This record gives sequence, structure tokens and C-alpha cells, in this order.
Amino acid sequence: MDDKIDFVITWVDGQDINWLNKKRKYETITNKKNESNSKIRYRDWGLLKYWFRSIEKYAPWVNKIFLITDHQIPEWLDTSNNKIVIVNHEDYIPNEYLPTFNSNTIELFINNINDLSEKFVYFNDDMFITNYLKKDYFFYKDLPKDSLIFNAVSVDDKNSIIEHTILNNLELIAKENKKIDFVKKNFNKVFNIKYGRNLFRNCLLIPWKYYTGIYNQHMPISYLKTSFDHVWNKNQEVLYKNAENKFRTKMDYSHWLVRYYQLMSSNFVPKSSKKDKFYSLKNDNKKFLDNLVKRKYNMICINDDDENLDYDKVKRELESYFLTMFPEKSCFEK
Repeated sequence: MDDKIDFVITWVDGQDINWLNKKRKYETITNKKNESNSKIRYRDWGLLKYWFRSIEKYAPWVNKIFLITDHQIPEWLDTSNNKIVIVNHEDYIPNEYLPTFNSNTIELFINNINDLSEKFVYFNDDMFITNYLKKDYFFYKDLPKDSLIFNAVSVDDKNSIIEHTILNNLELIAKENKKIDFVKKNFNKVFNIKYGRNLFRNCLLIPWKYYTGIYNQHMPISYLKTSFDHVWNKNQEVLYKNAENKFRTKMDYSHWLVRYYQLMSSNFVPKSSKKDKFYSLKNDNKKFLDNLVKRKYNMICINDDDENLDYDKVKRELESYFLTMFPEKSCFEK
């Protein structure tokens, strides 16, 4: 297989007035006002510039970077760089489903992107590489590296859209890959020492006959484009129906469906995730950011899930630390 590995990242400027007006129009038309499309789902922390700097520093081997956006190009980005490909929604999503504000739709059609390599890593714009990594951190012998860790889906008193989506994904997976059959054939991938203490999850949940959930680490995910193709070929009707939703709903499927397929078809190589860190933003992030500067982690996700954050204060703090880590302009900047 080709040795090329691409990166794909989705980004939206949630403060762009033209985009906001379009979003409000469709909120009115569809009567969608809920947790799934609140302002924190689209809030931008001004860190995309540092994402590109981190790629140049820690993963310069990347073949192409596909930036998916809705006609929102940062003024500082040098689009003439031959590694950057700007992808607007109409470039790969069928017109009948546009415009869309549904991240699940935006992500599930990724395999339609022209010239995307078979091997790629998918990032949200809150996910960063924070240490020197080689290609084999993401792929080994042409297979994506990932961790198969079982989980128990649980809900809180909020909208729980994500939890419903997880179960929707699992329902499709269960039709094609029975849990008990997979475990019997792939014992070493289910109980792999690289999972560390997460092995306890698999031990505790293995007695359940059916899937209770798969742990989602909210980290960059290594994908094969043919995995997307397979999932679409098997589930075209429901996935096209999914794309009709302008905003996320409890009836949605997500790109994790493709990840689950790769895992449950044994189309992956087990990896350790102990050096990958998920972090929820707070008003005081100093301890975490100090560890970040020390390169304690290989990859991080800085999750924004608190509407009560002091946005201006936290944004200044984040920018200050990222500027310390990446003070020099990258080749991706004008």
C-alpha cells in the first residue's frame, strides 16, 4: 500500500457573522434549538494557527492536510502551500444535503474528498499533536492503530445526543459483527497488554452477550478510506437519511461507526493510549498547560463543554501557552 498518510481536520469560525446568520435561518426553519447546536459546539479558541505549527514541528512527514470548512479561510493561512487542500462542503457532500451544520454529516462523507489518501488521520480542531511522532504511531503495516476498549453507555440529565448516536452506530455494527464471534477470533486484540488498566473494562464487560458500548477517547483517529467505503456500501439508506438532518439529532450516526467497523472487523493494530490526554477546559488550566509545555503527552484534546467559562480569560491563557510552545511561524502561514 502507498506509504502516504494525510491529515483531515474540520474547522468552523463560530463568530463569522455570515455563517451565524445562515445557521440562525436554518434553526428557525428546522426548529432546532438544543444542546447539539449551542454556541459552545462552534466556539473557536483561535488555536488553529498553532495546530499547523505543531504539525510542521512534530509530524513534518504528513503528505497532505485537508482543511474542511464552509468557505471560512483564516486570513493568515497560506493556501498556496502545496500540502494544504481547502475542502468546502459542496466539494464532497451532495448538494441536496447542504447547507449543513451537522458535524456527523460533515464527517461521514469524508471518503468522497478528491485525492484523499487511503490512509489518513482525522482531527477535530481541538486535537493537537504535542510531541515528536513517527508514522507508525498512527499506522503499522498499512493498518490503523487503535485501542479496542469496551464501555457501558450511560446518560446524564442533558440531551444525551452522543449516547444515542453511539447506540445507533453499535446497532449497525451488531448486524455485521457479532460480539461473541469477534472475541473468540481476536482474543489477543481484546485483551492486549497495551491497553493498560483499561483492560479491566474489557474483563468486566465481556460477559454481556451484546455490545454495551465502545470507549471513545476523543483523540485523532487513524482511518482507511476503504473502511468508509465499506460502511457506506452496507448502510447507504440510513446514512443518506442521516444527512438530511441539518443539525445533530438522537437519530444520527457518526464517523465512529467507521471506527467501530475497523475495530470489530479486526482491521487494526492495538496501541497504547497512555500518552494521549483528554482535557476539559476550566477557568484555571495552569497545571494541565504546564504539563503540555513539558511535552508530557503525545496528543491532546482540549474539550470545550462548559458554557460558563470566562471565554476571554481562558482564550488568552491558551494562546499564551501555545505561543510559548510554538513561537515561530510555520510554512503554512503567510
